[in-house]
Amino acid sequence: MKQTSFWEQKTFHQPYDLIIIGAGIVGLSSALFYRRQHPDARILVLDKGPIPEGASTRNAGFACTGSITEHVADIEKEAKKNIKKRLKMRYEGLHLLRKTLGDKAIGYDNCGGFEIFTEDAKYEEACSYIGSFNRWMSNLAGEKMVYKPDTLNGYPAIYNRLEGAIHPGRMMQALIANVSQHGITIRWNTEVQKIDGNGSVNLDGGTAIEGDQILVACNGFTRRLMPEILVRPARGYIMVSEEWPDIPWKGTFNFDRGYIYFRNIGNRLLIGGGRNRAIEDEEQDEFGTNETVKTYLQDFAREVLHLPQNLSFEYEWSGIMGFTSTKTPVVKRLDDDRVVAAGLSGMGIAIGMKVGKEAARILIQK
Repeated sequence: MKQTSFWEQKTFHQPYDLIIIGAGIVGLSSALFYRRQHPDARILVLDKGPIPEGASTRNAGFACTGSITEHVADIEKEAKKNIKKRLKMRYEGLHLLRKTLGDKAIGYDNCGGFEIFTEDAKYEEACSYIGSFNRWMSNLAGEKMVYKPDTLNGYPAIYNRLEGAIHPGRMMQALIANVSQHGITIRWNTEVQKIDGNGSVNLDGGTAIEGDQILVACNGFTRRLMPEILVRPARGYIMVSEEWPDIPWKGTFNFDRGYIYFRNIGNRLLIGGGRNRAIEDEEQDEFGTNETVKTYLQDFAREVLHLPQNLSFEYEWSGIMGFTSTKTPVVKRLDDDRVVAAGLSGMGIAIGMKVGKEAARILIQK
């Protein structure tokens, strides 16, 4: 075991008021909002990667509240009041993110979004809900006429004027800079092996650091430290094509309850999702590529989006999300020492900062 020096014990390893595990959007937002109420607190954020791992910098950059077919599918499984609550949370979360970091810093583009359909029956069914969801958004957020029927590139579509896009890398750079400016310490490449019951975390290599409170904010990796918390990991796969002159898809788009999503990045096409083709295989927290999912997305891009046959994909990667059974995040105190904030269910951009703010509120109440 590597021993710590006297100097390290008296500086770097002194007890902290708050230790946060996970330097993604939730963990860093929690630190920022906690700092506002405790300007002199010693706050430490730990992340196992050299940059935020998981999904904060590995998502598709959609600033969205969700498609009609996603919400309709959710209504079949739980009460409408819960769907409304999530819709409001996503809407308010996006506004909080934009207000806190600024549209320029996160590369926000209020481009609007389309849900496209390849089957008339499914389109007509979805359109039958437009009036209801417009009333919901009016009552929940004061937004009038959010959804409307449309057509795009030969496909029937439903337009959502509130959808947008961001640059996840720039967003996290801005959040990291903001947190650092407030005197909050971030340690990268530092993996937590265990959380002790006495308010300390054990790091890789045997070092233990004490904290008055510990926040677990590692989303899809939560069960590694807290298997009792019912947040299951889900791997998401994304590809980005080479340059495509005169690309016909400008904006943000989704298909099949949001299981496929695509957008342009300049003259490139980003496409991701498809995990519903291999749900059980993709319920894991290891990065990698599922060839079934990859082939499905490539076929969709060429057959439905009419991607040129010779156009290649220059980038591909995966991210790790965390899902709850109802898509409602787990944000709660477990005991005097520990709080958990996880299970963003694929909507980290929309609700991550709001979840972080709620976690900070719980921590401040102690």
